[in-house]
Amino acid sequence: MLRDPMQALERDLQAERATALARISDLFERSFEAWQALEAGEVPPLSSVEAELERRTELRDLTTERLWMLIVQRESVGLRDHREILQRVPLEIRKRIGPRRRSPRLLG
Repeated sequence: MLRDPMQALERDLQAERATALARISDLFERSFEAWQALEAGEVPPLSSVEAELERRTELRDLTTERLWMLIVQRESVGLRDHREILQRVPLEIRKRIGPRRRSPRLLG
């Protein structure tokens, strides 16, 4: 029995999208949990205020980028309502949704 090759391809693509969604969802959840632990003071302090600020900024930016990636991947599988996810994410992260901003010194 021959199947329509386009249907088979679409099924395979949808399976790949679902796998990617599960992967990025897990990555987002891990970084978001780390962010929450940091904000709740559950993470041992670093040696300096500068190091603390750098760690917080890096974790915030990583979580923001992963949130953006999660939303993009959800869109690719047809999930368009992101309110449930966004409601539990602080405004500081939501307002920065997008790819991580790279430092100009790292780009040169």
